Amino acid sequence: MNKKNIDKEGIFIRRDKSESKVCNNKEIKVSVICITYNQEKYLKKALDSMLSQITNFSYEIIIHDDLSTDNTRDILREYENKYSGVIHVIYEKENMYSQGIDFVASMIKESAMGKYIALCEGDDFWIDEHKLQLQFDALENHPQCDMCACRGCTTTEDGLYEVSEIRPAEFDSILSVENVICGGGQYLVTAGLFFKKSMYDEMLPFEKIIPLDYAQQIKGALRGGIYYIDRKMAVYRRYAGGSWTNDVLKNKEKLKIQWEKEKALLCQLNIDTKGRYSSAIAERMKAYIPFENQLEEHNEEISKVLFGLCENIYIWGRGRRGASLEDYCKKKHIKVTGICDVINTDIGGVSNAGNLICHTDEVKEKAYVILASNRYAYMDLCKEGIEAKVLDFEQYMPWG
Repeated sequence: MNKKNIDKEGIFIRRDKSESKVCNNKEIKVSVICITYNQEKYLKKALDSMLSQITNFSYEIIIHDDLSTDNTRDILREYENKYSGVIHVIYEKENMYSQGIDFVASMIKESAMGKYIALCEGDDFWIDEHKLQLQFDALENHPQCDMCACRGCTTTEDGLYEVSEIRPAEFDSILSVENVICGGGQYLVTAGLFFKKSMYDEMLPFEKIIPLDYAQQIKGALRGGIYYIDRKMAVYRRYAGGSWTNDVLKNKEKLKIQWEKEKALLCQLNIDTKGRYSSAIAERMKAYIPFENQLEEHNEEISKVLFGLCENIYIWGRGRRGASLEDYCKKKHIKVTGICDVINTDIGGVSNAGNLICHTDEVKEKAYVILASNRYAYMDLCKEGIEAKVLDFEQYMPWG
């Protein structure tokens, strides 16, 4: 029986497999799923990284555009025409994300022809032309695993500078269900996920609560763990325009709603697995304690650490931890000279907490004390051996 696909208007139609065969009339082994929305600045790099893969099998690229209003669709049409045997695009007539529709699951179940699924959103990209082959071989050789992940990193929006590593282990290994649950949605780089399509044959109740890659990761680990390749092959752009990060993580109200859904997901997971992972789930629930509350719990210790330090204090990091640290310092009347981040944008401007946004080079030169809001920044600054006293503040807000 021919499999189904979503047509240009988002309606499922039958499509003959021969339309997607990439080379030498081989059967499609991998379907790459890509979702896009207003990502004209990043899309070509993402598509080129998918098309550059060197494999001994055929693969297809299925793209879902969620009614972009910029030039994303023009770029998609250009690539679709040029690579008509590989790329297939779904052009929605209305935005699916805003309606809470899990179109990714529909694409995988009804459209994908491959035995395996690889993910890469339109603002992310791959940096290893052997990625698909390595992950394909890994799952073929480890049939007890349903999912494979790889080492990755986050970069600045322009993709030029690495901000942090996404590396759950320092060697190839199998990641346990407990580690995946405790790690949260950012434990693995989404663009590095590669899994069996059969994962979607039957969806458990917890998967249906909210369509997140966190749920995918947990499901991928349940049967035999996730096979992890410690080779950097995928990149996640930090705060790219049109991304989920911009839409949710920077909006406290949306984030609160998101957290409630994630907690509901974990509660249902506990039911679905009959309490087998209750300890890991309880540990993960701590991640939904706001950073401000976590800092307050360590107030006495922080006061001792900062005692006598009152000049040229800078905060390093403008993410959620950095913003929470700013609010904490303001509430505790800790004078902050400025704040910076490796992305080095909005220099000379003012943060939401009223602090001057400085360039990282200026901070390294002038700071007497640097409050590193995350562990990655702390370790990097320590390696540089700068004169400033660098304090690790992630230890006071570890859950998140």
